[in-house]
Amino acid sequence: MAKDGKHVIHAGGIFANPQLHREGAAAADTAPGTIGFFDNTTKNFTASVDGNEDTILYVANYDYLRCKTVDDVIPAGDFVVAFHPTPGVFFNVPAVAGTYTKGQPLSIANGRVKAKATDESTRAYVEEDRPYVTTAGDLLRVVIK
Repeated sequence: MAKDGKHVIHAGGIFANPQLHREGAAAADTAPGTIGFFDNTTKNFTASVDGNEDTILYVANYDYLRCKTVDDVIPAGDFVVAFHPTPGVFFNVPAVAGTYTKGQPLSIANGRVKAKATDESTRAYVEEDRPYVTTAGDLLRVVIK
């Protein structure tokens, strides 16, 4: 069971049915919910450094077909099925330790969301109140910008 009580990455919202996906190998060990991209050269899923890569960002999903959960890391070289986020879709993604409030703008740091600093790009917004300090890696429900 997820230590923060969350069991899914795709958490709802307004979305196309079926949701768009992309598949490929993980470039490194990847936690479900990691925000990243598929490298144009290797075609591997790579965690986004800061959300400003000049490519489409995706959200890595867990692998329920192989009985893996949100708590299981996807090993490097293993298969990743990632969601193509669209506006209005909610995702549970790993967050940097911190306190979060609904509507707060977020940026990306190494595949995780974090409170946006003034010189960073807004990539998502918090979709739930977390008035306590979130432990690094806990899943936070966000809506992608």
